[in-house]
Amino acid sequence: MDRQAVVNSDSYEGPIGVSLSRISWGLFPPETEKKMYWWGFPSIGLGAVNQFLSMFLLYYYNQILGLSAALVGLALFISVVFDAVSDPLIAYWSDRYQGEFGRRIPFMFAAIVPMSLSLFALFALNLGDADWILFSQLTVLIVVFRVSQTLFFVPRMALGVELYKDYTDRNRLISAAEVFALAGISLCMAPILLLMPDWDQAHLYPWAALWVSFLLGWSAFMGTSKLSAVEKNSFQSNRIGKAARFSWKQLGREAVALFSNKNWMTLLFAFLFFSLNGGIQGGDSIYFNNHLFKFSPSDLFWSGPLMLGGSLVAALLVSKISKGQDKRRLVIISGSMSFVIAPLLLGLMAAERYFGYDFLPEAGDGVLSPLWWLWAFNGFLNGGIWVFFIILVQSMFADVVEEHQAKTNSRSDGLVLVGSNLVTKLVGSVGVLLAGVIIKWAGFDDASSLELKEAAVYKLAGIKVAVSLLLVPLGLLCLTRYTLSAEQHLRNLRNLGYEKEI
Repeated sequence: MDRQAVVNSDSYEGPIGVSLSRISWGLFPPETEKKMYWWGFPSIGLGAVNQFLSMFLLYYYNQILGLSAALVGLALFISVVFDAVSDPLIAYWSDRYQGEFGRRIPFMFAAIVPMSLSLFALFALNLGDADWILFSQLTVLIVVFRVSQTLFFVPRMALGVELYKDYTDRNRLISAAEVFALAGISLCMAPILLLMPDWDQAHLYPWAALWVSFLLGWSAFMGTSKLSAVEKNSFQSNRIGKAARFSWKQLGREAVALFSNKNWMTLLFAFLFFSLNGGIQGGDSIYFNNHLFKFSPSDLFWSGPLMLGGSLVAALLVSKISKGQDKRRLVIISGSMSFVIAPLLLGLMAAERYFGYDFLPEAGDGVLSPLWWLWAFNGFLNGGIWVFFIILVQSMFADVVEEHQAKTNSRSDGLVLVGSNLVTKLVGSVGVLLAGVIIKWAGFDDASSLELKEAAVYKLAGIKVAVSLLLVPLGLLCLTRYTLSAEQHLRNLRNLGYEKEI
């Protein structure tokens, strides 16, 4: 297909040869489907990677390679320190860069190879058994991966905000990305869970990492290649004139202005509490699946369609449900539902252990157990609520871009959005650090028998429930301070001269 035709066509048909508007419940309207499609396409790999790392990284280095869970968490925390420096620098640089192919695309292309290779190396390399060698290996590779991920993710998010400025369109844009992310999770996890007989098959982890690295590199390259035509031909009016020189002083001024923005700070802390809770809950899921619920990889494989189904329904419906609705209100509602549903099953299991109640069926029968169906249904609900929440929060961050521009007379899409990127990484970094500390404190690392491991995992469940009951209300409290409404956003767009773009 001709490159220019991709840009100008109003009814682009994807690789499967079917118009997206026919199969996506209106998620991809004909007039915008081509841009949303290719902007969302890299989320196949990004979604696969996030799921793969959150599920397997801690377990692999701790239980397979033998590195302390606390040291695994420390290595990931160090990567966050690098993120705190690199993320705003990359964001600020991409905001001011102007090249032949636009501001964002060159950064995205530059990130693909190091991002994919470092991910593979995390599971393929084993330079030695000593703790300091494993720790150093993990630290270096995760830093390279996180910085490369930023080099791709932040410019991509900024490009999406430039493409779509309407209050509702941004919900639909981010929903599109979530649909592709769910497809990526399915493509990633299905073969891994199907082919892995149990969680301790060390030789299978590098092959799994190779497959995920391929998904990441392929989807990122395909999406970026198509978007390069879009940005070059349609979005050269960046409204910032000529490319500006990098200035530490200007970066400092913009950072101060951003930290003075009440709505941005409100979202940052709310998302921090929710994502930190999500990272802690997800970082040790295999420990619960293996020792608490007694699920094998194949048991998780069969739960996939049901659990991902909730997320898919939420991603497809969020733009319709949220149309004409206040985003803050919907986020508070979904966050409150998560407060109840997310820790429910673990809480009941812990209560049975420590208080002698008999709420749930016995574990151990896999898909034949009623417990499996309760667990899968809980995952269906919680996955849908979380995706609904994430889409709207990301959209709210995007709305702050124009508010920040109206107050400072400087458009800094990347810098504004870097907050959500940093917090997202906390899910896989600081969350895992705390999960590792909790695992060690619960006595799991020192457990020498199956009985002791089971006792430790029940203690771990109780701690996780308590953490959730603390962090989620803090996030909800922060959200009550957010004041940017649809009406205010529209006024910002009009004052900035963006009427033709909404």
